[in-house]
Amino acid sequence: MSFFTSRYFKDIFSQAGLVIAAQLIPVVSSPLLSRIYDQNAMAEITGLMALSSILLVFSTFKLENAVVTEKDDNRANQLMVLGIGIALLFSIVTIFLVNFFSDRLGNSFKIQNVINFVPFYVLFLSALNIINFWFVRIKKFKLKAYSKIIENGSYVAFACSIYYLKGQNELGLALGKFVGVCVAMALLFAFSKLKFQRNKWNTYKDLLVDYKEFPLHYMPSSFVNVMSLQMLILFIGIYYSKEQLGYFGLANMVVLLPISFITQSVGTIFFQKMSEYINKGQGKLAKKTFKQTLGMLAAIGIPAFLVLYFGSVYLFPFVFGFDWEITGIIAKLLAVVFLSQIIVGPISIVLISLKKIKLNAFWQYGRFVIMLLYMLSLVYFFNLDFLSFVKWYAYGAATLYTIYFLIIINEVRVLRDED
Repeated sequence: MSFFTSRYFKDIFSQAGLVIAAQLIPVVSSPLLSRIYDQNAMAEITGLMALSSILLVFSTFKLENAVVTEKDDNRANQLMVLGIGIALLFSIVTIFLVNFFSDRLGNSFKIQNVINFVPFYVLFLSALNIINFWFVRIKKFKLKAYSKIIENGSYVAFACSIYYLKGQNELGLALGKFVGVCVAMALLFAFSKLKFQRNKWNTYKDLLVDYKEFPLHYMPSSFVNVMSLQMLILFIGIYYSKEQLGYFGLANMVVLLPISFITQSVGTIFFQKMSEYINKGQGKLAKKTFKQTLGMLAAIGIPAFLVLYFGSVYLFPFVFGFDWEITGIIAKLLAVVFLSQIIVGPISIVLISLKKIKLNAFWQYGRFVIMLLYMLSLVYFFNLDFLSFVKWYAYGAATLYTIYFLIIINEVRVLRDED
C-alpha cells in the first residue's frame, strides 16, 4: 500500500487539515485583534499561556500519555479518572501558590491582570488534554481537531465581545483564551459520552506503581522541555519590557503556536502508530513510518521556512499594521526555530514509544541546563539588546534541536522485527 493512500497518511492529513483550519481562526482574526488590542494585552495572553504550559506538566503526572500506551481499555479509562483527580488536587494547591507568589509571577510573566485565572485555566486545560488523548487512543482524531476549532472560535468571539463591551483593556485576549478552553472541554466531554466508574483506592495505587516512570522520569523531563521552550518568554518578561514581550507575543501566536499545535497533532497520530508497531514487534514497519513521516515534515517545513524568513518583514506590517513592524523582524529571526520545531517536534515522541524514557529525560535535563547557561550569558556577559537576544537565542535553540534529531535517528536506526 502506498504511503499516500494509507490510513496513517489519511489520518494525518484529515486531522492536520482540521487543525490548520482551527489555527487559521486566530491567525485570520489577528489583524483585527492586533488593531483593537495593544502590546500590553498581547503580553498578558502570552504570559498566561507560558506559565500555564509549565504548570500543566505537573497537573496530571503525565498520565495522559499512559492512556495511549495502556493495552487494556478498562485500565486506560481508570487512568483518565486518576489523571483528572490529580489535576483537581493540583489546581487547589496552585491556587495557594499563585496567591503567595502573585507579585513575582505577575511581574516575571507580565500577567498582573490575569494571575488569578491561572489555576482554573490549568485545570480545564488538563481535563481537555486527557480527553484528547483518549480520542487518540481510540483513533477518533477528528474529534480532537474539532475541539481546537471550538476553542479558537470561542476565544476570538469572546475577546472581540470584551473589547466592544469594555473598550481598550489588557484582559480581553487572556480571558478569551480561558473561555475558549472551558467551552471546548465541556463540549468535547459531552460529545465523547465517556462514562467513568469509581474504583477502590488500591486500583489507582496499582496504576501509579505500574506507571511510576511517567511521574518519576517523563514528568521532570517534560518540565525541563517546556521550560526550554518557554525560557525565551520568561527571559523577555524578566529582562525586557512588557511592550517587547507583546511584540514577541504576536509572532509567537501567528507563527510558532499554530505550528506547535499542528506538529502536536501529527505527533499524536505518529505516537499511536509507532506504539502500535513497536508493541507488536514490527520494527521494520515502525522504521518505515518514521522515514515517511520525516520526509513529509521536511516537504512541508522547508518551503514554509523560506516564506517566513524572506517575507515576514514585509507581511507583518502590511497585515497587522505598522505598529507591529518589530514583530515581522522577530518572526524572521525565529524562522530557524520554526523549521526545527516542525521537523523534530512530532518525531521526538518516538523515544517514549521505544520506552527510552530515561534517555529522553537525560537529554531534556542537559538541554535545559545548556540553554539556561547560554541565555544567562547573553543577558549578563554580552548585555544584548532585545532583537539581538532573540537572534542568538534562535541560533542556540536550532543547534540543540539538531543534536536531538541525531539522538532520535540513532535510536530508530536499530529497530528490527521481533521473532
